[in-house]
Amino acid sequence: MKEEFEKNGYYVLRGVLSEAEVDQLATPIRAAFARGDYDTFHKGPAYPAPGIHSMGPRVLEDHPEIADVSLAHPAIMEAIEELFGEPATLAQYWSIMRPPGAGLSDKPFLKGSGAHYDYKPWRCVGSYVKWMFAVIPFIDYTETAGPLTVSPGSHQKSTLMPSDGRVHQVEAAQVPKPTEIELIDPSLKKGDVVFMDGFLWHEPRPNYGNSDRCGLYMKFHAKSSPPACGPTIYPTAVHEHLSESAKHLVPYHRNDGRYAAIEEKPVNCIEEGQVLVEDIEGKILLLRHGANGLRLPKFDAAEDTTAGILDACNVMGSIMQGAEEQLGLKLPWLSWLADLSSNAKEVDGGEWRCRVYGHRLKDVASPLTQPSDQYAWMTADQLEEAHLAGQLMDGADILKWLQMWQNEEDEDGRRVTRSFGVPTTHVAYFKYNGNGNPDGTYIVGRFDEDGVPLPADP
Repeated sequence: MKEEFEKNGYYVLRGVLSEAEVDQLATPIRAAFARGDYDTFHKGPAYPAPGIHSMGPRVLEDHPEIADVSLAHPAIMEAIEELFGEPATLAQYWSIMRPPGAGLSDKPFLKGSGAHYDYKPWRCVGSYVKWMFAVIPFIDYTETAGPLTVSPGSHQKSTLMPSDGRVHQVEAAQVPKPTEIELIDPSLKKGDVVFMDGFLWHEPRPNYGNSDRCGLYMKFHAKSSPPACGPTIYPTAVHEHLSESAKHLVPYHRNDGRYAAIEEKPVNCIEEGQVLVEDIEGKILLLRHGANGLRLPKFDAAEDTTAGILDACNVMGSIMQGAEEQLGLKLPWLSWLADLSSNAKEVDGGEWRCRVYGHRLKDVASPLTQPSDQYAWMTADQLEEAHLAGQLMDGADILKWLQMWQNEEDEDGRRVTRSFGVPTTHVAYFKYNGNGNPDGTYIVGRFDEDGVPLPADP
């Protein structure tokens, strides 16, 4: 299985779910679409009108039991962690409903016209470099209903580049013209599960039939490949439902309804952001706190106004804006380090979550717009001294984050591969992952002097 997956970029596990298990999973999801309780409801003609209707993890709040036949199914868990060679974390829980006629209006519909892959540095569900889909079809994906086609080996065309000591650039191959793509139909049947590398080019075909084409599209990332934008937040109900052996799949969650589900407005599931800013000499930015104290820069966090449901947990834009407005510090990218959460600290009667990012400047730090006595750039040894003197707010945490950042480790000291995360406002500058784009390759992690991503190299 692993050999074939690494060669082709996908693997189909045939008949892993019984018909009863698929129906158990599909029933509450279909019911939610039928009553209009899905996330794209307000963006176009309502189901059952032809269209691509989508729903995030909201169904898990009322029906956490479906985790047993999806994300935590023993055979699926075992296959994912065998393919990764390590533990996995759920990144996306996404249901897609394509009624009869869906896709037929895509003009012109040519073979390969919708081919794409899902690595996206502005998205919590796509800003990692070792990850995969696990797709569960609720019906047979026949030629009439609309197959999910894949391009064997295409995942190898994008390349993870060496680290600069903190994060890795990605040489992201542009998806070529339809005539230059080989797409095949893996003949997915009800009960099958297909695992797809996150860089694999793929395409759903139109529904020419007279029945709904519906399925569950989950994404998982390896523990060693954290999401650059930060993790997706899920309902606490599903975490509590999972067995002890499966709880690691959903470690980031809230119990107040503010998770990755957008209805008519952002849910703001992240309230605060902190940034560990490092200059090229390894010095860390600290702000004065009280008479003798020091702290990391922190800012109010909020989803960008351009964010969609898949961007619900990306608050980078607000953090970058705060850094520039309050400190005169331009941060074109960030990379996630940790989340802090509390049920005790209430915000508007709910919970509280702080997202911690890292950033490395390209040069020695320039003066900030704040008075010089209100901030300091300190070495690791100086931070340690400040912590021992009781001057460093959350000092133990900061020292831990610094070690994680500078040594490319996770909270347990294991090696990780970090990548570049950007705000949703950067979407306009990336055009690599859908076909028909100009020839060339994007180096994700290159920016101009204004912090704008550079275009592809022809």
